[in-house]
This record gives sequence, C-alpha cells and structure tokens, in this order.
Amino acid sequence: MRDLAWFGGAREAVRMVGTAGGRAVGRRGPRARMPGALLAFLTVVLLVALCPACGGGAGGRPGASGAGTGAAGGVGAAGPGGVTATAVPVVATTGGEVRGVAEGPVLSFYGLPYAAPPVGALRWRAPAPAAPWSGVRDGSARGHPCPQEGPLAAGASEDCLFVNVTMPADAPRATGTPPAAGGGGTGGSGAGLPVLVWIHGGGFVTGSANDVDMSAFAAGGPAVLVGVNYRLGALGQLALPALNTESGGDAGSYSLADIIAALRWVRANAAAFGGDQGNVAIFGESAGSVNVCGLLAAPSARGLFQRAVMQSGPCQWSLPTMATAEGTGQQFAARMGCTDPAGVLDCLRARPVEQIVAGSGQADILTAPTWAPVVGSRTLPRFPVDAVAAGSAAGVPVLLGTVRDEGRAFTSSYDSGGELTAERFAQIVRAEIPDRADAVLAAYPPGAVPARERLAQVITDRVFACPTAHSADLFSQPRGQPGSGAVVPGRAFMYEFDVPGLGPVTDSVATGATHAGELPYLFRSAASDAPHAGATASERALSAAMVDYWTRFAATGDPNTPPAEAVGVGSGERVLPGWPPWPGERNSTVPDRLALEPGVLLARSGYAVAHHCDLWG
Repeated sequence: MRDLAWFGGAREAVRMVGTAGGRAVGRRGPRARMPGALLAFLTVVLLVALCPACGGGAGGRPGASGAGTGAAGGVGAAGPGGVTATAVPVVATTGGEVRGVAEGPVLSFYGLPYAAPPVGALRWRAPAPAAPWSGVRDGSARGHPCPQEGPLAAGASEDCLFVNVTMPADAPRATGTPPAAGGGGTGGSGAGLPVLVWIHGGGFVTGSANDVDMSAFAAGGPAVLVGVNYRLGALGQLALPALNTESGGDAGSYSLADIIAALRWVRANAAAFGGDQGNVAIFGESAGSVNVCGLLAAPSARGLFQRAVMQSGPCQWSLPTMATAEGTGQQFAARMGCTDPAGVLDCLRARPVEQIVAGSGQADILTAPTWAPVVGSRTLPRFPVDAVAAGSAAGVPVLLGTVRDEGRAFTSSYDSGGELTAERFAQIVRAEIPDRADAVLAAYPPGAVPARERLAQVITDRVFACPTAHSADLFSQPRGQPGSGAVVPGRAFMYEFDVPGLGPVTDSVATGATHAGELPYLFRSAASDAPHAGATASERALSAAMVDYWTRFAATGDPNTPPAEAVGVGSGERVLPGWPPWPGERNSTVPDRLALEPGVLLARSGYAVAHHCDLWG
C-alpha cells in the first residue's frame, strides 16, 4: 500500500473551501505549482472561514486586552463578535508565568514556546529546551508561523516552535509550581478536562497553529485545546548522510520530533490550564493526520497521548525512506550551492531561510511527497502502517474518517481553465495508474458524470477513502499489550462527512463538501454557533454534534460515551445517535461508519463498496 499517492492538507490546494454554499474557484496549470496570487487568495478564503480573527503571524489577537495587565475580571477592549476581552489570572508553566486573554467563555494563551528557536547551529537538530523567562509573559501575542511560501510567509520566522492553549474560563486549574520541563505526569489522574492537541495540515510545507479558532471547541467540549506549530518543508524534513552522522541516525525527523517535544510540554503543563495530563488526544487533518499516524508508530511518543483522531489522512500514505530522503537531500544541497561533503552542514546553516524555503516545494496529489517524515530514523524507525499492522504501534483508540468527495478540490490541478475531456481523463489515468488503468476506466465509466467528476471520484477513492478503510481495518484488529502478553480488542470509529448543498469547488464537479470541509464545523468562534456566515439550523446542529462526539471520544475513547460526572456539551446532556465501531470484517450490511451531514447523523454500511475498495485494495 505504500505506493499510494498522498496529499497534505487544508493549505496546499483546498484553500477554496471558503463559505459553505458559496463558490470559490481554484486554478492552476496541469501538474504545475499553484500561482502565488491564487495561492494567497485561496488561503485567505480558508483562514477567514476557519478563524476570522486569527491572523497569520505574530502579534496581539485582535480585540484582546493587550498584555493582560490588571486584576482578573477587569474589562478590556471588545473582542471579535462583540465579546468583551478581560484580563485573566496568571498561569505558572514550566517556562515561567504567563497571562493570556479572556474572551467570553474561554481563556487563551498564545505563542508559548515549547522548544528553543531552531536557528543557527540548531537548524536541523532535535528540538532543544526552551529558555525560561522572567516576569509575566504576554500570552495574548500570537507566535510566528514557521517559514513557508504563500500568504503566511511575510510573518514567518524560524523562531516558531510554540503552542496555543485555549481553555474554558471556568475550568479549575492546578496552582503552584508545575513539574520541571520534560517531567512526567501520571496517567489517568481523572483530575481535569480532556486535552486535545491539534496538529495542522498543509502538505508538510505550509500551515500554522494560528489557522484555527479553538474557542468554541474548548467552551463547548468542555476541553483544553492545544495547537502545535512545527517545522515545515526542508527545514523540518531534510535528510543527509552528514545529518545522520551528526544526529546518530535521526535525520529527517525534526518536524515529528517537534510535535513530540510539544506533547512533553503538554504533559508537564496541562494541569495548569485545567487539563488532565493523563487524558490527551492528538488530532490532525491531512498532513496533520499523517503526523498523527507517525506519532502512533514513534517509540519516543509512547505514553504521551491516550487517543488519536485522524481526519483525511490515512496511515497508508507514502513516506520517503531514508535512502530516498538522503538522495533528495543531496540534490537539495547542490541546489543551495553546498556541494562539499565536509562543509555541507555549515554551508546550509549559513543559507538565508528564504532560500531554503524556496527550495522546499511539494509535489501534486498523485505523486509521492518530496518533504515528509522520513522512515528509517530513530524517531520513526518503521513505516507507520507496518508498525500498526505488526502491533508495535501505540495501542490507543482511534477515530478516523474522510470527507465524502475529497478529490474534487484537487482536480483543478489538471487542465484548469477548460473542460477536462473523457480522452484527457483516460490519459491521466493511464499515466498515473498504469498498472490498473483498464480496471479503473471500467469502474468509473463515461456518461454518468462529467470527466472531471470522474477524476474527483478516482482521487477520492484511491488517495483517501480506501486507504482510510484499510487503516480502520488495522486499528480494529486485536492487539497485544506490551509487556503483559494480554490481547485486547482494537477500537476504531469511522465517519464520513458531507455538506451536499455546498457549491461546487470548481467547474464540472458536483455540489458537496471536499477536502478540509469539516474544519469550519469543528473550529468555529465561541462568539457564534455557526460554522460559517448564513449557516442553517441543521448546519449549526451538525457543528455542535461534532464537537460533542470528538470531546466524548477524547475523554473516554468512545464517541458514544460521555465522561462520568462531567458537565457541558460532551457530558451527555444532548442525546446523539449511536456511532458504530468499525467492524472487524467488512461486509455490505453491517454499519461501518457514521454519516455526518446537516440534518443527518446516521450509521451507514457499505463504505468500501461505495468507494470501489475492491479495486484499490
């Protein structure tokens, strides 16, 4: 399954998600990089949809009360949506004290460093401990996105290893001095809210923890939400023989090691923000979901989380081997003008970050990624899918799923600006999938839908739906408990998201949601119950239900089970339809996933049949 194509997330081609019911258009030439101006426009569309007040770079949150001076409860400036911002209590973290910003029902703390800036001699090294600070840190100022191309480039900096934390304003918090940085918390303490750690997507080359508004999720859960920034592109995933020598065989793992360092920070600091350090769920979308699977397989991440959520990014996506990554790295070094093996690292570390970023471009949807976590390092010794299949991955419950028609967003990469003909569709299939082209053309015949919609169906099924079903197969299998010899049943819960009335993302495709379409329904502002402007009552209800299900799963490992003695949306105050577990053996009649649609929360069967998984394996 490792020959499957890949894609990385809500920031590489799906910036056209935009406002539900509206229509945004993505255009780029066949198999070419999206033009910069269009890339910027589409990214802004998604940022506005997900987080109208977030902004891309460092700086105070719009409407926040600045540095948060004054006594708790003091009134500050009006925040987004008319929510009043107030000063908040000081929180003691392992790095020092921080004061964030209060906005309505939540407290937020932005730009908290979990590792030292990876600059100079620390570029392409494992994350180093963050330096503590004196006094009270301003937690209303957002950190910098990591270096990347696109609209976030202007505010980006290598000083970007931070987390954002959002918690319910009324959550009890631990007081006093937290454990030393890197110290362990005890698992399953039962004290505090579930903690959900968000890992953003973006094709491993773009994105930021600032991209989403976590306030409604934190308030509605209730839960503690943590967003993680991590290194991108070549800065996060470069492998070279010299780097392997220097690191003892851990080249290409910097981005995944960053996230693991952030999880250690969460374990040490969760209680200070009202969270339970022994009840942590990791969740990500697209490239972020692939990182989640990498964390499941990474030995050094073991014990740092108890649940995992994978959205539109299965374990089967292709990742480079160390040999492949070293070859890519040597070609990259040559492009940077660093050809002397004895001085290659000094040469590369002296290069301007803009030059490094310019050489970190990514491939398209039907091509394996240039930059991604490298398999064969100490951090990621095995392909994640192999680790899961062998039972050596972290044995935690997994919630995973897809958008019903993920592929529609990506068809604009082919023959954009014009009609995609049946002949061109056949040409693409024969070029990209030569080993089974005849079977594909027979399974997706002409006549029923336009050729571009047929291509969208192929991309959906081959890249997303069927690999996700196979991941669910693996997660639902019985597994051994390390050190005990006991065998326990696997736990996997599958969803399929859609908004059938959503305007078509590009010409000649049907209406409905596409890749990243679920994100506005999880990440809406606490100032509104709507995932987008003009949302219907059923869309608002879907958003609330999704937050409820995700929170229940984070708290208990089962989206059907609310946490005991909890209050709030995730507590069972609302009765929701039962979510069936993924069956151990697939068939066409046993319910296998929950359909998440406006006005529809329904257990359905036949996922594999609907997506031609007999063809894709």
